[in-house]
Amino acid sequence: MSTKQKIIDLLQTEEGYLSGEYICQQLQVSRTAVWKVIEGLRKDGYEIEARPRLGYRLLSSPDLLDPAVWMTNLQVKCIGRNSHYQRVLGSTNSVAKELARQGTPEGTVVITEEQTQGRGRLGRQWQCPPQAGLCFSVVLYPPVNPMEVAQFTLLAAVAVANALGRVLGVAARVKWPNDVYLGGLKVCGILAEMTAEADRVKYLVLGIGININQTQADFSNMSATSLQIQLGRPVSRVKVLRGVLEELDDLYLQWQQGGFAPLKEMWKQSALWLGEPVLVSGLQRTWEGIMEDIDDSGALILRLPEGDRKTFYSGEVSLRLK
Repeated sequence: MSTKQKIIDLLQTEEGYLSGEYICQQLQVSRTAVWKVIEGLRKDGYEIEARPRLGYRLLSSPDLLDPAVWMTNLQVKCIGRNSHYQRVLGSTNSVAKELARQGTPEGTVVITEEQTQGRGRLGRQWQCPPQAGLCFSVVLYPPVNPMEVAQFTLLAAVAVANALGRVLGVAARVKWPNDVYLGGLKVCGILAEMTAEADRVKYLVLGIGININQTQADFSNMSATSLQIQLGRPVSRVKVLRGVLEELDDLYLQWQQGGFAPLKEMWKQSALWLGEPVLVSGLQRTWEGIMEDIDDSGALILRLPEGDRKTFYSGEVSLRLK
């Protein structure tokens, strides 16, 4: 933990004023070092009161995604123990892939306040206004073949849904293959990108974008929403990030120990439109049927009107209006 992280932790957890001498003793650093960190925190938007003979007191904190903030007290074994942070990035996935090529530790998180060239599936853009959304990517090195990568998109969707339930008390649903919905509208998208050989994945990057504090004016797509819109109040991006990373870390550990089977059941419990009539659109045609299940690789199983079953490894699912 850096000196900056330690000082933030002290200011957030200790009550009342903290003397400079006390901070120096706890961190084993000089008064000058403490003063420089305090001044840096103020520039970042922290409101810190300083009073002679009393010391420092934290009055308010900005909702920044600086790792010095969210890595403090993060309860993980792998995902989130290393990070790469920049205020503005073109694409967190692009940076994460470059870091993966260089051998960055598994679980490294690439995160930004503003993403200018974000992308989703099928080349779509993912908009992330400054300090409104949550855009980050995670580097993984799972020992799997390319056909099994879809499992991790579903794993990430379950992690997001679980985190929103635990942190905010909302019932989010997962939409095959890569979205999370709240109140019938999309609140999160997930993009998995990999580099692989014929029989094994060299690295996998999971890009996760969650709409946190956007307003309705931020959306041109009426099928999208944000946590603030749904809850009617601003939401802490740091709390949501911590929750998602902890859930993702836990589910990834479960996958390492028991494979995809238990995660498949978790996905089905929160799946959107499972057992209902849907349309599955591919590149050339659209199929209709009952969304029956997913297989052990994460592919969608559709029960066609004539009774046959068809498996989809990609496509767009929508509810078929009766």
